[in-house]
Amino acid sequence: MSVVTFADVASPSVSFSTEHENEALILELIDTKWFQRLRNISQTANTRLVYMFSEHSRFGHSVGVAHLATTLMKKLARNSPAEINHYSLAVSAAALLHDLGHIAPGSHTAYKTWFPTTKDIHEEVGCRIIREDKELNTIFEKYTPNLAETICAILQETSEVPPWTWQVISGGGWNADRGNWCIVDSILAGVSYGEYNVAALTDSMCLTKDGNLALKENRLDAMMHFALSRHAMYRQVYQHRVLMSSDRINWAIAKRARALRGDLPFVDDTMRDVLAVDSPEHLSLDDIFAMQESWWLYHLGKWQKSSDPILSDLCGRLLLRNLFKTIRIRPDEDIETLYTEAQQAVEEAGFDPEYYLHRCDLSYMHRGDYQQSMLVQMDDGSLQSMVEAEPLFEALLKETNEVPKSWLAMPQEAKAILGRPR
Repeated sequence: MSVVTFADVASPSVSFSTEHENEALILELIDTKWFQRLRNISQTANTRLVYMFSEHSRFGHSVGVAHLATTLMKKLARNSPAEINHYSLAVSAAALLHDLGHIAPGSHTAYKTWFPTTKDIHEEVGCRIIREDKELNTIFEKYTPNLAETICAILQETSEVPPWTWQVISGGGWNADRGNWCIVDSILAGVSYGEYNVAALTDSMCLTKDGNLALKENRLDAMMHFALSRHAMYRQVYQHRVLMSSDRINWAIAKRARALRGDLPFVDDTMRDVLAVDSPEHLSLDDIFAMQESWWLYHLGKWQKSSDPILSDLCGRLLLRNLFKTIRIRPDEDIETLYTEAQQAVEEAGFDPEYYLHRCDLSYMHRGDYQQSMLVQMDDGSLQSMVEAEPLFEALLKETNEVPKSWLAMPQEAKAILGRPR
C-alpha cells in the first residue's frame, strides 16, 4: 500500500492511498500535465492585491475538493453502498478535475478579461480537455469503460447520472467545491470569515430515495454557519471594492491590447490567437494550456514598456499596485448625472474614460440556491427545501436579492477633481 499526503491549510493533512481504487485514480491524475498546470493558475486572482498572502493556486484547491468529495462518499456509503460505489470513481475524478478548464489571469477573472461578452465556460473547456487529452484517457481506460463521459456528465449536471453525483461537487447549499474554497481562501487571506464545522456537515448528509443529496435536520445549524461564512467571504473578500476595481484594469488591458493588435511591443503565438477570438471555444488546447499566470505576467512586463501610453500605464498599475479609486453609488442617486460628472473628471485628469472609468456591481451570490438547494431530511423522515426548513436561510436569500451596491472606479486624480468621499 502507498499513501501520498498533501499539506493542506484546512486540515492537518490530505491523504490518498493506492489501496482504495478511486484514490489510486486521483493519485494518477494528479501527476498528469494538465493537472500539474493548475499550479500556475491563480485561485483568487487579484485578491493578492488586497490580502497579500492570497497567492495560492487551483492545484491545491482541486486536491482539497477531491479529498472532501471522497471523504463524504465514504460516509454516504455506510447507508447507500451500492449507489455510491457504482459512481465513486467518476465522482472522485470529477471533483479533482472540475477546474481543469481555468485559464490566466486568475481563473474566473480571466473569462471577464478576455471574453467579456460570453459567460464563463471553464466547465465546458474542462470537459473538452477530459475528452480529448490522450494522457488523461489512457488513465481513464485502465479503470472503467466510458469513464471520461461519465465524468463530463457529472460536471455538466446531466440527467444521465444520479443528481447526488454532481450535487456533491456543485449542488446548492454546501458542496465539496464551496466547502474547500470557503475555508482555504479565508485562511490564506488572513481572515476568519470562511471557517465553519466541516465534519458536522459531512457526517450528517444522506441520500434520498430518488438519488438526491440531503442534510439531516439535526445539522441545520452547521449549514447556516456555512452559509453565513460563505456570505461573509463574498462580501469581505471576493467582492471587495478594491479587488473589483483591479479586475476592471485587467479588462481594460485586454481591450487596449486588442485595439493595438498590430502594434504591440511583444505578443507570442498564444496571445495572438487569444486577441483574435471572442470565445475560448475557438482556441486550441495548446493555447489554453499556455494561458498560465507566468504567461500573463510576462506580457504585462513587456507591455509596460509599450510606446502606447494607455497600455503602458494600465500594465504598470497592476504590476506596481497603483489601482483605481472607488466612489460609492448611493441608492437614491441619479446614476446618469454622476456618470457624466465622473466622465468629465476623468477627461479633465487627462485619461480616456473608455479605459479609465468603470462601474463595479456586487453580484447575487446565492442566486443559484433559488433554483436548487440541498434538501433537508426532517426528523420525521419528510423532505423539505432549505428555505422551508430554516427561515434564516430564506432571510439570507432575500438580503442578497436586494438592490446591490455599486461603485465607480477611476484614477485618484479624477476622483480628486470629482470631489467625492469614499
